[in-house]
Order: sequence, then C-alpha cells, then structure tokens
Amino acid sequence: MNESLAERITRYRAVESWLQHQLGRIRADLARLEVEEAALRARRPALPLPDWVIETIRTGRGPQLFRVHRGDCPQGTGKPVSRDEARRLLAGGTESCPFCGPAVELQVDGPA
Repeated sequence: MNESLAERITRYRAVESWLQHQLGRIRADLARLEVEEAALRARRPALPLPDWVIETIRTGRGPQLFRVHRGDCPQGTGKPVSRDEARRLLAGGTESCPFCGPAVELQVDGPA
C-alpha cells in the first residue's frame, strides 16, 4: 500500500486526536479519584504516633527483637513500647536505629 504523505498526516492527526481525548478522560478520572481519596482521609483521622517502637525480625527460631525506633521514625515499624521499656531494651543490647537515634534521646549508652 502506497499512501500519500497527506494521507499519513491525516491518519496521524486522527490518532493524535483520539489520544488527546483519552488523556482528557484519564485526567478527569484521576482528579475525581483524588477528590474521593482526600474526602476519605478527612473522614478517617490518622492515629497518633507512639513515642517509641520496637522492630522485630523473623528468624528460624521465631521473631527476635531487632531495633528500637522513635515513634516518628519513617523506618520504624513494629510494636509501640513505653519510654521505660525502650530504655530497658537499649540497655539490654537491642540495637538503636541509626536513622532516628533513640539511644541518644533516651540517654542510653548500650548494654551494661
């Protein structure tokens, strides 16, 4: 098939128009979904962050204590613990998160 340059341009313009239409629909859907998400977030307030968190890891012997984190540490996931418990764990040898440094704030040097 030997189409002319004008026919190819016309065909590409049609595809371009269809793609612009699809992009418009996608942008409208995204805007609607973002509004729904914001409304859902506004209805469901965030839970307060704990002050301290203990992270565990899985081992062949079951879960083991791994690191103590400040409650607002982006790398800290796990079970909330009290200040006293966090200090006890750090003093007992549980690792302090190198990112948020709870040992400094809790004034714990490490295992006794």
